[in-house]
Amino acid sequence: MPHSTDPASQRDAASAGQPEASPTPSKAATALRRFAAALLRIARPRLFVALAAVVVALGAAIAPWTFSNEALFEEVAGQLRSSFGLYVAAKGRSTFSLLPRPHIAIASIAFGDPLAALTVHADDLYGNVRILPLFAGRLEIAEVTLARPQMVIDLDRKPMSAAGAAVRAAATRPATPEAEKADRARLGVVSIVAGSARVKYGGGRETVLENIDATLDWRTVGSAATFAGAFSWRSERPQVMVWIAQPGALLRGNPSPVTTRIDSERIHVAAEGMGEMGATPRFTGQLTASSPSLRQSLDLMDISVPLPGPFENVRLTCQLTAETRDFQLSNLRFLADDNEFEGSFALRHDADRPIVQATLASNFVSLKPLVADTPPLASADRQWSRDVFDLPDLAGADVDLRLSAARARLGRLDVDDAALSLMLRGGRLEITLAEAQAYMGTIKARATFAAGAAGGLEFHANAQTTGVDAGALSWDLAARQDISGNLDASVTLDAAGDSVAQLTRELGGRASFALTQGEIAGIDLERALRRLDKRPLSSAFDITSGRTAFDKVSATIKIAKGTASIEDGAARGPGFSLAFAGSTRIPDRSLALKAQANEADASGKPRDKGVQIGFDIAGSWDEPNFVPDAAALIKRSGAAAPLLPRAEPQAQGETGARQR
Repeated sequence: MPHSTDPASQRDAASAGQPEASPTPSKAATALRRFAAALLRIARPRLFVALAAVVVALGAAIAPWTFSNEALFEEVAGQLRSSFGLYVAAKGRSTFSLLPRPHIAIASIAFGDPLAALTVHADDLYGNVRILPLFAGRLEIAEVTLARPQMVIDLDRKPMSAAGAAVRAAATRPATPEAEKADRARLGVVSIVAGSARVKYGGGRETVLENIDATLDWRTVGSAATFAGAFSWRSERPQVMVWIAQPGALLRGNPSPVTTRIDSERIHVAAEGMGEMGATPRFTGQLTASSPSLRQSLDLMDISVPLPGPFENVRLTCQLTAETRDFQLSNLRFLADDNEFEGSFALRHDADRPIVQATLASNFVSLKPLVADTPPLASADRQWSRDVFDLPDLAGADVDLRLSAARARLGRLDVDDAALSLMLRGGRLEITLAEAQAYMGTIKARATFAAGAAGGLEFHANAQTTGVDAGALSWDLAARQDISGNLDASVTLDAAGDSVAQLTRELGGRASFALTQGEIAGIDLERALRRLDKRPLSSAFDITSGRTAFDKVSATIKIAKGTASIEDGAARGPGFSLAFAGSTRIPDRSLALKAQANEADASGKPRDKGVQIGFDIAGSWDEPNFVPDAAALIKRSGAAAPLLPRAEPQAQGETGARQR
């Protein structure tokens, strides 16, 4: 059969074998609009009736607050009293508006708790109202904003009223139907704009916070609570955030996750852990903090740090356990003044007296920051400083600080395996270097400082060295290496005064030293004695050049009123033995020593008829003068002997008569 090409026949054939095709999209939309219009024509009367009923019901519900100032205020006051336990008073007008959303406004409003621990006076109160409860004739406030409130908070009186929902929840037993019901009590969101607060604490102390902008978002007692805000305080504007996961459980003494953050120019603190309320509030968790100057940050809070050092560029991480007044930092990593420490730190109180305890360890410690506030020893004229001490108050706390350092440095001085302690008791500071390895030997030292009864500073110190390399020590201490050898020494010093200069005038004590197997630069006793017979006059020059090797040098020193008397001074070495004595005036930085050198054998034992030479060392510490016994040298010189004055016979006769 021939194939048909008629379009109509093709459409008929297709429709015979397949379902009818769907209408086009434009036709479907048109049909839907026609259906909706028909439905609207049928339902319009009912919709108008429903809307009218809603308007009538809503109007009837809000009528008491729209037309009655007193009713609106009483409703708001009742909710605030039920939620927060605060009594409310208003001097201005109360208004209720439905658009753009239901809200209230009350002018010149005041709040207070029964104990007057919290009082608030605000210029205006604005509140958003929940819509659905309005249909039941209830006015429920969801959010409140206080404009320019002025607050007085007395923390000593515990500003939480027993009438508030939070306190009622705290009074219930955990895991009971009463507790679950109390946790469902509504609170809401409270915001403060441009507020101020005067906070009283500590039995009469107070601080003022200005320009407070803050929000407390706490919808129900059992739901999570968030406080975020900023305020101006003592030239700082810290931003504070606190989040509590389970406030209801926390109020009943159970733990709850808590997160806190404080950020300002001078300090940054973040803590995350578990908080507990009850008889002893406690927080346990991880703490991180940093500050460009910890001392200045604590000064803002009127906290004095009874520790030496500026505490700059501070960073710390630790495990924190904090109670109302005490806290403990464990697993502590602490960086300050370019030093890094690990260990523990604790603050506790004995009655009202704070007690600080710390145990720290470090691979390397620069002690320079610890003495940064120490007054200079000398003034510009290279004399002892006469500046009067500005002593810190050390009587406000007790401190027990233990520090171990694999290496410690003070200026150019280095010590290894140092065990340091700092003890502060009753205003007396004691610093102890229990033992340290230094310069091939060991060093021990102890010093105490206290304010004197008549003012000024009282100072006591003692130190011991064993087997110390005196050459390396003198080079690092004074950038000079005039002496070398193994040094064993002990010194005890005491002084009192209001300046370094006065301390030197009052200085007393005792010292002894023994130096073995070393050399003294700038003097050559062995060569001078060896050449004394042949060239006595040139010996004066020989003795002031070269170096003198010695087996041992020792002396005992007694100090009284700033004068150090050198006794039993002795030295021996190859070719010489030496005895010396004299004194040094510490306030004047002057020296006056007399010495006599004797010719000796290789072991330093004086020869029976060996030659001798005497000399003086006098002048300032910085540039002492070496003065040989010129008369003795001239006598030994045959050529120069006639230059000495001869004794007159008459004078000799008179002298003999006087002797008889």
